[in-house]
Amino acid sequence: MNRATIDVLGLLLQAWEHETEVHGWQLMRSLRRSGPTIYAVLDRLEDAGWVTGSWETPADGSAGRPRRRYYRLTPSGAEAARQHAVVPASAPPPRPRPAPGFGRHAQLPAGGPSR
Repeated sequence: MNRATIDVLGLLLQAWEHETEVHGWQLMRSLRRSGPTIYAVLDRLEDAGWVTGSWETPADGSAGRPRRRYYRLTPSGAEAARQHAVVPASAPPPRPRPAPGFGRHAQLPAGGPSR
């Protein structure tokens, strides 16, 4: 497992623990890695069944920009991430969009999202 994969798993695990999802651009910005690197990792993780993705709907505020694809860990992906990843302490909190299937709305950590 390479460093990029470990870094992506760390942020996805952080999002999982906050019951939120993250989009690819947020991963690129947070990890300071290129789009091809991030999306190659996400593709491999999806193929392995560790990550699922869903497209935002127009009601999510996508007017004037391309739709975002949001990613979240599967239960088996969360378990694997706990074994392989270290959640970065300096990473901005995930976008406060509750992941489908979670029973309550996600709460932002104190201080709100970083911009």
